[in-house]
Amino acid sequence: MSQDIPAIVSQVIRDRRTVKVFAAAPQDEAVNFAVVEELLEAASWAPFHRGAAKVHLEEGKLASKVPWRAYVLDAAGCRVMQERLLALEDKSKVPPMLGAATALVQVTWLPDPAPEVPATEQPAEGAKPLLFDPTDKNMEHIAAAGAAIQNLLLAATARNIPSYWSSGGALRQRQHLDLLGIPAGEILLGSVFLFPPGSDQGTDLAFGGLREQRGSTEEWSRRVELG
Repeated sequence: MSQDIPAIVSQVIRDRRTVKVFAAAPQDEAVNFAVVEELLEAASWAPFHRGAAKVHLEEGKLASKVPWRAYVLDAAGCRVMQERLLALEDKSKVPPMLGAATALVQVTWLPDPAPEVPATEQPAEGAKPLLFDPTDKNMEHIAAAGAAIQNLLLAATARNIPSYWSSGGALRQRQHLDLLGIPAGEILLGSVFLFPPGSDQGTDLAFGGLREQRGSTEEWSRRVELG
């Protein structure tokens, strides 16, 4: 059996795909939080090179040193969020996905606080401020959070749970982050929609458009020999 494990892992990696499931009307679908906990446990084993800044570990906040956080809505919570967005006349694909989802995981990453900028170096009036300080450490935090999301997606695939890693759309707005208790110092990296097993066989679906455009490994890698 152990000899089959590499093949099984490779198959799960290849089977993972972007699946968007839509429902115009809310679906009556409960979430098994024991399964969601398994997915979060898998996410927790992502590599991270540096711990989160102390500002993110203050009293009243989630205290792990990993540079990411996850906030989970069950199916009922997804329907509440769907109704909020519909009331705001959101015409995107997010509300119908919330209507179909069995869970939503809002994954954030934890940027280091930006250093004080002298008044003489402040951005020009009207210029869009940087979302975070573009340091090597913050780049590593983003990469670690992305690895955690990929772990979660692979664990979902292994359990036949269709999933979609979305940038969030309206779910990135501060009012909706506040509803979930997400601190202002955290940055949303992905809204991960989890759908009921088997829902990827329906008709009201959309799949990621770039899956078949990744090319062969020879198109994005090169063997380098030194000697």
